[in-house]
Amino acid sequence: MSRRSRGRHEPEPRESAGQDAPPGRSRDKIPFLAQVGLLVAVFAVTVGIAELAGAINLGTSFGIAQIVFAIVLVFLLLRA
Repeated sequence: MSRRSRGRHEPEPRESAGQDAPPGRSRDKIPFLAQVGLLVAVFAVTVGIAELAGAINLGTSFGIAQIVFAIVLVFLLLRA
């Protein structure tokens, strides 16, 4: 069957992922300030949890929080 005999070809519907977002941004992208706030909150909450869980000192809590911070940072970078 040739293209002419098929009749008019209707355009395929576009994906709805970015139609409601401003031009140049996808809907699932987290704004920069929200990412920074998330990283600060993750660090602070992790320090608190480590202290409550019985970390030997504040340095140990900061070390654990640094590891969790790095994991969340890598997740955010891979998502971008």
